[in-house]
Amino acid sequence: MSADRGITEDQLYRIMYGSIAFEMLHAASELGVFDHLGRNPGSSTQDIATALGIAPYPCDILLTGLRGLELVLGDETRMTNAPLVEQCFVKGEDGKHLPFIHEIVNPGMSEFIDSVRQATNLGLRHFPGDGTSLYSRLESDPDKLRSLHEHLRATSEATLADLVATGALDNTRHLLDIGGGTATNAIPLANHYPDLRITLVDLENVVEAAARAIDSHGLSDRIDVLACDVFNDPLPVGADTALLAHMLPIWSPEANRELLSKVYDALPDNGQALLFDPLQNDERDGPDYAILFPAYYLTIASGRGTFYPWSTYEQWMREAGFSGFQRFEGLAVAHGLHVGTKQR
Repeated sequence: MSADRGITEDQLYRIMYGSIAFEMLHAASELGVFDHLGRNPGSSTQDIATALGIAPYPCDILLTGLRGLELVLGDETRMTNAPLVEQCFVKGEDGKHLPFIHEIVNPGMSEFIDSVRQATNLGLRHFPGDGTSLYSRLESDPDKLRSLHEHLRATSEATLADLVATGALDNTRHLLDIGGGTATNAIPLANHYPDLRITLVDLENVVEAAARAIDSHGLSDRIDVLACDVFNDPLPVGADTALLAHMLPIWSPEANRELLSKVYDALPDNGQALLFDPLQNDERDGPDYAILFPAYYLTIASGRGTFYPWSTYEQWMREAGFSGFQRFEGLAVAHGLHVGTKQR
């Protein structure tokens, strides 16, 4: 991106009042505005107010804001969803991110200034418990944990097709899914590759939920789960490919270097490591999602981590011993795939 790019006054105000813009988006999704317009394009403000049981005044406030944000197009007498809204919120799964942002990200981000000053995730004040990360604290709050898992599942659903389309997994026989969560990647990958065997590793309470999901899909004979603290326990051997999807951004560079070294040791000769994440460009000024969301890691999630640039992933893999690198850029939701091979 250009180093001398500027910002317009309207863009500045959208940032200043961004929390209001988000709540308008959230309200439109939760109240059914987008769904209604998907079924009834050309509706007026009054049509929407009547259909959704909203009084005229608040409905006018909401619809005026949505039109100003260009989420809804047209005037108050005849409106339609913007094409991207139709794609993402009516036909797609992006609405599943909104409770996570509303219930977890936004409350915690009120502590951003102090988190910057003290270099720790003070946003945890909003989530009861004794753990030092959001992930441990949400174990005692099933509703918010569900919002987090829905966010992660929606991210996987939006991006996994692009991972498959790269062809990087086409010759894999046995996949080690590191930090595989509740099998949001393992299940669709097993369905897409009928001869693929998968070993999923994650913390004990997570793999218990993963095992239930895997069993419900009839895939227990092809997907094994293993309780494993990947930073402190040995990684299982036997897989020819290791997938780290949405894993490395959570942790510090030191922890990630150590983990990639363990991955290298666990793979056979010619084994491959696939790093699949949102990635910053090497100038570290975009894309927007990859430069904004890391504030969540600092303030709430773990107090560590970020979306790293492409060059950092390659550097870490070189240090671990990998070579023969491949980059797959321009994937959905600012994602990229970095592949390294264990070549002796």
